[in-house]
Amino acid sequence: MRGGAGMSPHRPGKWTLLGVIFGLGVVLDQVTKFLAVERLTVAFQRVGAHSLPERLHAFLTLRYLEPVATQPYYVFRPFWRMLYAENPNAAFGFMAFLPGGLRYRLFLVISALAVVFVIYYYRRLRAGQRFLQVALAFLLAGTVGNLVDRLIRHYVIDFIDWYWWNRPDIRWPTFNLADSMLVVGIAMLLVHPSPRSAGAPADSRSAGNKRGAPGV
Repeated sequence: MRGGAGMSPHRPGKWTLLGVIFGLGVVLDQVTKFLAVERLTVAFQRVGAHSLPERLHAFLTLRYLEPVATQPYYVFRPFWRMLYAENPNAAFGFMAFLPGGLRYRLFLVISALAVVFVIYYYRRLRAGQRFLQVALAFLLAGTVGNLVDRLIRHYVIDFIDWYWWNRPDIRWPTFNLADSMLVVGIAMLLVHPSPRSAGAPADSRSAGNKRGAPGV
């Protein structure tokens, strides 16, 4: 077979895969946040933004829109609704105790370090390590998606709200698509077996075969 078993001439390279997942992830994250402002607030109506360019300009320039948020939209009333929220903190209110200016600068440093770490680790991956490539691509897209919000607004737009069965007072912290990509990426890294543990059974079998060889 030309190219060897398991090789495909049409299989994208790891950097192409990163570019596609990262690009789509960041674009979808920002599009869903635009839709959250459009559908879950009356901000565009207040400033008379009717055309798409006007709405995009308003999306990038308007700030602190929670006072003009509409009522939540219920996707499935028992546990899922959409509502507009602005989060200046990290997930679960992390670092909320810090002053706003210090917290903002710290988030920028942490995000930059995360991006550097992902790129550095990604460069070390082999072409066949698709699972890890996808995991790191999700991490990069999620990190940059929220970083764009912080650079533009100093807070992150959240809109997905999950809660216990008909109990909005018992709820998961409101999140967005970038948060989801971060969680998926981290979960994939956690469940992925390390090369050592994945190769242990094969090594054991090889050792056993070697020990049994003289007796054959």
